[in-house]
Amino acid sequence: MAEIKTNRRQFLTTAALAAGGIGPLLAQPGRVEADSPPPLEADFCVVGAGYAGLAAAYRLHQQQRSVVVLEAGPQVGGRVWTKHLSDGTPFEIGGAWVADFEHQPNIRQLMKELGVGVYRQPDSGINVFVDANGQVSQYDAHDPVDPLPAISLAGKVDLAAAVFNLDQMSTVIHPDSPWDDVAFPPLLIVGPKTTREADTISIDTWIDLNMHVPAAKAILQTALSGVFGLETWAVSLLHLLAFLKSFGGFINSIGTGKGQADEFRVRGGAQRMAKRIADILGPQAVYRNSPVHQITQDANGVVVTSDTVSVHARRVIVAIPTALTNFIRFLPILPPDRAQLQQRFPQGSVWKIWLAYDEAFWRKQGLSGETVSIDPDDFVPNTRDAGLDAAHNQPGLLNAFVAGDKAREFNQFSRAQRKARIIQEMVHRFGNQAGQLSTQVLFPAVPPTNPEPDSYFEYNWSIAEWARGDFAAAPGPGVITCFGFGPAIRAPFMRIHWAGVDTTTFPYASFSGAAQSGERAAAEVLAAG
Repeated sequence: MAEIKTNRRQFLTTAALAAGGIGPLLAQPGRVEADSPPPLEADFCVVGAGYAGLAAAYRLHQQQRSVVVLEAGPQVGGRVWTKHLSDGTPFEIGGAWVADFEHQPNIRQLMKELGVGVYRQPDSGINVFVDANGQVSQYDAHDPVDPLPAISLAGKVDLAAAVFNLDQMSTVIHPDSPWDDVAFPPLLIVGPKTTREADTISIDTWIDLNMHVPAAKAILQTALSGVFGLETWAVSLLHLLAFLKSFGGFINSIGTGKGQADEFRVRGGAQRMAKRIADILGPQAVYRNSPVHQITQDANGVVVTSDTVSVHARRVIVAIPTALTNFIRFLPILPPDRAQLQQRFPQGSVWKIWLAYDEAFWRKQGLSGETVSIDPDDFVPNTRDAGLDAAHNQPGLLNAFVAGDKAREFNQFSRAQRKARIIQEMVHRFGNQAGQLSTQVLFPAVPPTNPEPDSYFEYNWSIAEWARGDFAAAPGPGVITCFGFGPAIRAPFMRIHWAGVDTTTFPYASFSGAAQSGERAAAEVLAAG
């Protein structure tokens, strides 16, 4: 009987395609039951309600086009998800930071239109550094003369030279086509001479060739592992250079200073814009808990089929992580370059951890909350003050991050073991007060890793069924420049257009970049008609 059903399905598929019309394709079998209502009709369909999909839908809506958004998960915003503590304070399970209008214009323009403001990331005070032997020291990251951790002078020169050379190499990258072969400027370094050559090695290989002080190498490797959620041996050097180009340099990509990526937090939570766009579009246009499993197209239109509804539209924008498009069946099938590219765009692993205190005790001690550790026994390479603006010390919120291989090792522990380990490392850096979590202010229960309210909260986006990884994809060597692969990341396939943070050029791995990709895709479908 199963064989008869399979043969019948194949027959219907072949017959529909041979007919050359979208009508027969509506009969494609899927998870929507046969007696369900007919497909929704819209000018355009958008798959994914992260900031890429919502920005696309919002811009199409502004052009008086009808649009339906299908979101696999229960909330809008994608990997930007705001919840609230028991006292009402917002906290970000996912993306949190934005830069100024010049450096992240797409999200800042949306915020302006939607009436959402920002506040400065608290960063005043002294930073804490844990060296490879577990020794704790302090340094002033705002010192214009010596803003680096307490390592040897040779190590500081080594680190500064590496960052300078990476920034210089990144300046020649073509943001829209990093696979173009361009010569690097003359530099006194070892390794690739052109951008295409840079795609033949990992970041780690370049570090080994050009850095010589172990502490300096460890600081850079730790920082970049946190950026990508992957070890530096797993990421292409060219991908790093394209990433740096999109932000305007290394410090801009991770810093909290003027014009830098983490300068601001969103007042009221970074998910606010997503919720407001969804409200504007209306419940008839945004369908949650509707994972798409098939997209069928011909010369006349597309049918997008989800677990709950189907949509008949002129064109579709797929705005989800590249790796997740492998869970969608495409009829006709995707071109080989696009299909194989999707197999080579992995995401990393990052645990984002929150600790709640009655007050931000570190601020009273003249500390910024920022810590850096290169102790190989530590799980947390970096922490940051995650509280409200500098005028509000209550509650005190601290973020800790665990990335890459350490994140996967962290997965093996029980929640109680993870909590104990994080507190132990914080006490080592900040003193006994770091072990005195609040008993009054609690994070909500968010299963599976947070089964009940607690002053400790943890989340790994690799756990989320419709995310399966961190901020954005990070390809290894040989992918971006492999013939046909690079351009396939954004090249439309008939009536299918691609958006999502993996497709952005300014800046990468940010929700402003996601919005940029959605607005670009919206312009594409409008131009295509």
